[in-house]
Amino acid sequence: MKLLNKFNYCFRYIDDLLCINNDQEMDKVTADIYPEELSLTSDNATLQSNYLDLDLEIRDGKIHTSLFDKRDAFDFKIVNFPDLSGNIPSKQSYGVFVSQLIRYARCCQDFTDFQQRTWTLTNRLVRQHFSKAQLKRTFMKFAESHYELLFKYCVHVCDSCF
Repeated sequence: MKLLNKFNYCFRYIDDLLCINNDQEMDKVTADIYPEELSLTSDNATLQSNYLDLDLEIRDGKIHTSLFDKRDAFDFKIVNFPDLSGNIPSKQSYGVFVSQLIRYARCCQDFTDFQQRTWTLTNRLVRQHFSKAQLKRTFMKFAESHYELLFKYCVHVCDSCF
């Protein structure tokens, strides 16, 4: 039973595996679970690790989360948001902005992380022909309708992000 409890905080999503407080027990049983043809790597991180799109860090005995995006480290431009200079519907394109705001608010535990991501995204979208005024109105609607996501920051988010 004690060994089984070591796996209480193991999480797997497709090919990503996270084990918290596992004392490297997963390393000992990997060969029994996975075939030898499958190459597994472990970072054996103790205080910081990335899992899916989260950066997890232990601070003061608690897990602190922020957004992790491996594309941020690429030394080339990634096209992953609409450019309104083309012939695409703008209303749906502003929905992409909202979906990213929801993602940021869910992943970023600290307001400064959320704020920085929002500024970076806003500047990028403005360069891709989005209207800064429309982005601000969209943000205000997001803040109104997703208040529960922003409540944790204990600041007046609308004034701080634009």
